[in-house]
Amino acid sequence: MKKVLILTSIYPGPDIPNTFTPVVHYFAKEWSNDVTVKVIHNVAYYPRLFYLISFLFSKFISTITGTNIPSKRLNYDLAYNYENVDVYRLPMFKAFPKFKFSDKVLKKQISKILNQLKKSDFIPDHITGHWWNPQLELLSMLKKEFPKSTTALVMHTEGDALLDLHKARANQLINSIDVFGYRSLPIKQKFEAFFGGQKNSFICYSGIPEKLMRHKFHKKFNSELNSFLFVGVLMKRKFPSEIIESLNIVYTKQNFTLDYIGEGHEKKIIRSKAKQLGLSENVHLHGVLSRDEVWDKMSFADCFVMISENEAFGLVYLEAMAAGCITIASINEGFDGVIKDGFNGFLCEAGNIQSLSETIKKINELSIQEKKEISNNAILTASKFTNFKAAHNYLNSLNLL
Repeated sequence: MKKVLILTSIYPGPDIPNTFTPVVHYFAKEWSNDVTVKVIHNVAYYPRLFYLISFLFSKFISTITGTNIPSKRLNYDLAYNYENVDVYRLPMFKAFPKFKFSDKVLKKQISKILNQLKKSDFIPDHITGHWWNPQLELLSMLKKEFPKSTTALVMHTEGDALLDLHKARANQLINSIDVFGYRSLPIKQKFEAFFGGQKNSFICYSGIPEKLMRHKFHKKFNSELNSFLFVGVLMKRKFPSEIIESLNIVYTKQNFTLDYIGEGHEKKIIRSKAKQLGLSENVHLHGVLSRDEVWDKMSFADCFVMISENEAFGLVYLEAMAAGCITIASINEGFDGVIKDGFNGFLCEAGNIQSLSETIKKINELSIQEKKEISNNAILTASKFTNFKAAHNYLNSLNLL
């Protein structure tokens, strides 16, 4: 069996809040059936004052920025098995968020990683990293220790911050990586605008649970879309309140419903805007719901709308498509490339009220049969993005299957 080492800044664990994305674990869990996997969780920890500030303002910061703030200082090593995957948490000190780790901390971390691998007699055939800081530097250093191993780095952002942090050294570090993965096509395009095309690269899409595809949806639709749904953190960069204004332009008779699932700073703005436009009866705020409850809402909705900016890749779009919703996402953002405008969903400008209202009008001009075809195409697309298929596409891209 091939041996794969994963380096990541975010990974689930017994004392990790469930608000942190488990996306890397979804890959590792599926891979464990085909290769031997070990995970190094390079979790950052900060000066104690940071945790006092985060305790006081974490909810406000996370709902505005979408960034999860750690609630406690994870400054202790921990080895554990999480759903059949061996994980080693090796904390790293950082003076400030968004800064690079010091050379001293990086050297110490490499020593700890090598120590851990030696203990378990684990020589990796492949080393892959998620989130470039500190994975880019660690991968470059590990390549010197394991020259026969291939290295890959999956970019979750376009790379401008990488350039800011590493400056002249950025290209040298990038050239030390064998394969680059990108969480979306727009991230790939923006990264290559900074650093040029990489000879070995792939798009690292996520997947949804296979069980969601066991349901067969055949939405009926009317001549116009009537029920709309938004699922996500109610924060500024996702533009949740702009949806109300767009629908108010399209539906002069106010014959629609709009359901919001999620919490966040924009909740008051949504409520205020609905009241101001006389749409309080049309707009419903449900707060946070369970995954099954969200799925039920999706199964009844005609249209899922989230026109975010700076969205790497949203699994919620895939879930909505799997439920047969006509799905509207943002052009040049994380889901552009999965959604093909007019075929399996629609794209409009992020946060643009006029662009969204014109998109909805265009959909309403389609026949019921045309809407059904787009809905069916959405389901077919989602069926190609299950956890199993996404994980195996990733391994194939690394030539490990």
